[in-house]
Amino acid sequence: MSAAEQAMNYDLAIDIINLMKMMASDEKDKTKDEAKRKALDEKIDMYCYEESVLNGKGDDSALLSLYDKVFNLYSPIIKEAYANR
Repeated sequence: MSAAEQAMNYDLAIDIINLMKMMASDEKDKTKDEAKRKALDEKIDMYCYEESVLNGKGDDSALLSLYDKVFNLYSPIIKEAYANR
């Protein structure tokens, strides 16, 4: 992977994770169920951790695994969420 491709993947992955974090935060603000709010807090914490992995906390295999998760799991979720608006 070239340096330019790596930089584009990094930027896109950060944006996708931030969108997932925003969506979870919006859902948390709308819900009154305390158990669901706690689950959403845990999701938000996970997204923060994933962002830290992208910023250098973790090894190369963790980074590659996270890129795979972002582009194959999170990306379709975001596409569907914005398609239904």
